[in-house]
Amino acid sequence: MYIYSPGNQAPFAAPTIQSKGKSATLSRANTRPSCEAAYVLPRDAIRLRTDDPRIVSLADRLWDRALDGAPRDRPERTPIALTIDVSPAEAGTPLRVGEQLWARIDCARGTLDARVASALVAERPSLVARLLLETPTGALLARRAYGVVHAGAVVGTAGAVVIRGAPGAGKSTLVAALHRAGLGVLGDETVLVARHDPDELLAAVRDVTLLPSAARLLDLEDAVTATGHGTEEKYRLDLFASSAPAARRARRAAAVLLGPRNGGPARLEPLAPSEFLEEFRHGEIQQERWSGTPQHIAAHWSQRNAYRLSGAANLGGAVSLLLGLVA
Repeated sequence: MYIYSPGNQAPFAAPTIQSKGKSATLSRANTRPSCEAAYVLPRDAIRLRTDDPRIVSLADRLWDRALDGAPRDRPERTPIALTIDVSPAEAGTPLRVGEQLWARIDCARGTLDARVASALVAERPSLVARLLLETPTGALLARRAYGVVHAGAVVGTAGAVVIRGAPGAGKSTLVAALHRAGLGVLGDETVLVARHDPDELLAAVRDVTLLPSAARLLDLEDAVTATGHGTEEKYRLDLFASSAPAARRARRAAAVLLGPRNGGPARLEPLAPSEFLEEFRHGEIQQERWSGTPQHIAAHWSQRNAYRLSGAANLGGAVSLLLGLVA
């Protein structure tokens, strides 16, 4: 079970999170959700209950509605259940995100119970969508039909390129540069991969986080906002304005492992399966293990369109090479 507020790391970042909320129990005494919606994913389903239609409007930008009002005719398992209560803030109360949002994720039951201040929904809708819809659902999906992989993913007309490398290898900078070049984005750090069809990709949290130097390099300083947490200064490129269910899924066209950044012009080299599997391990993070199946996914990807990208410090050359894989 996870309990978190945004002053702490989200579930994809750590296996246990302590709450900054005032209570570890979400009271339902006066809670009567008046809005319900059902959504379908390629391999799962979601039920949302809330007392505020604005939450449903946010969810509509993430997932496809179930046409008949039910997630599916014969669900393989109970749908993920999200319950989000929106509470009015007292007049004159300062807007402090860490005090006005609280959530509890029960992984065993596949549920989220959450509370958020109405003012936060009004003033920071994309933040609310990320913390109460994208992040919890991604964490739950990663224990069901999908595995989580430490990688970015960008999407063109021919499909998606998965970009994997060790922390600090430059995934986010490359994803942001490809986004500027016209590609869609599934994420810069994590992507959900269907266990039974590893070419089927789904966005977990669809945004890009950049170091200040990368934001300057890409001339994105006016388009990013400070993340406001962590010891290292970072900026977020918020993609919620372009969010739609179709923008959150894609088929893999290629998998690219990041090699040495320096040492000549950018170059893309096909990898034999054994080489790909060995280098794939260099990008491993702990969260892949509790999600399971990373080596099964790697073995599948190694059989087709598997590459190493070296010399990505030559950013323009790297972008051109990756565009060529999905243009």
